Amino acid sequence: MMADELAGQLAERVDVEQWQPARDLAGDDAGAWAALGSGFAGVVPDGPGPALAGEARRSGRRWRVVMRTRPELAGAGALLLRLRWRGQWLHVLGVEDDPRVPDRVVLRCEGRGP
Repeated sequence: MMADELAGQLAERVDVEQWQPARDLAGDDAGAWAALGSGFAGVVPDGPGPALAGEARRSGRRWRVVMRTRPELAGAGALLLRLRWRGQWLHVLGVEDDPRVPDRVVLRCEGRGP
């Protein structure tokens, strides 16, 4: 696939944030989300809307997000990311890299409201 074809698919602006774990003096979670920047992405629904997953109902819609490869989107570290898109948070559930198209990464995300 040519670079121009990828650029045409990346029509949505997203902000990328990463969870920064921390503990307060009492040992409670005091982590926070830190901005890593923004970029363009292709965002499309990934399967049907909320559904049953085992016995529990999944509340968020699933999304497939295609972005240009960035260091923070590689490997397990990407699972600590969330994307801000159109007023909602998309939490990264999985990452797919395809060595045949090294200029992009596919993130499987779940929307979690504004």
